[in-house]
Amino acid sequence: MKANVQLPSECPSLAQSCGIYRERAAVGALADHVKCFWTHHLPDDGSARVAVVPDGCVDIIWISGGLAVVGPDRVAAFPRLAGETIVGARFRIGSASSWLHTPLDEITGKTVPLDHFWGRPARIMEARMTEATGAAARIAVLSVVLQNRLHTVTPPSAEIAACASLLENDRSDSIEPIRALARETGTSERTLRRRCHEHFGYGAKTLDRILRLQRFLATCRIRPQSTLANLALDAGYADQAHLGREAKELTSLTPSDIQKQLANMMRNFSQQPQHACWER
Repeated sequence: MKANVQLPSECPSLAQSCGIYRERAAVGALADHVKCFWTHHLPDDGSARVAVVPDGCVDIIWISGGLAVVGPDRVAAFPRLAGETIVGARFRIGSASSWLHTPLDEITGKTVPLDHFWGRPARIMEARMTEATGAAARIAVLSVVLQNRLHTVTPPSAEIAACASLLENDRSDSIEPIRALARETGTSERTLRRRCHEHFGYGAKTLDRILRLQRFLATCRIRPQSTLANLALDAGYADQAHLGREAKELTSLTPSDIQKQLANMMRNFSQQPQHACWER
């Protein structure tokens, strides 16, 4: 869950390293729009102060307070959560605007009730998910509703899809991604900037920074024993100092903090039953 919450003074825990987090890929035609369905159970011990790191995505979430849309963030959010089992659907980068019929720069850094976008159908789904028993049943409700709405959704434009692909695969100009993206997509820089704000929630350069950070997180999980200098270069940073500045600004954590937390998470993950969170 993301929200505009004041930065905590103590070092928070990365959200996915706290409690039990699980995700499953969407299937069929829905997979072109939805990256995954996920559940996150947070312990009821008062320690659930977490950092939700920006990933460029938009989520529909169900939590005890109801259904909401969590907009894209520029920097980490710090919600206080304890004893919650959250379920959600994470849209692929560039897809959510078409589902919500809203420019994403209107909800950047915000959490907004789903009925603001979908009205009565959202309230009906919320009631069904509240009545459902357990996370797996709530995910099933969410999946069916999204599948039934799929025919009403227009896929992202070719240039937005190309932008997302170029940035996710680290094939843009790191100094001025818009210039490189405009050249590759055949779109004017001005038009592309506007469309990026509509479909990503911010400009391509911001998304580029966020996805570079995500590559660092992924590399940490894959190679927890690597040096930070090597991890920085593999993720696309100029050097370790560049990584340090970006990680602190985007997450409030140092790269060393991140590496240690992810290493602990991977050790704990290997010891947990893989179905645990889905059956809660």
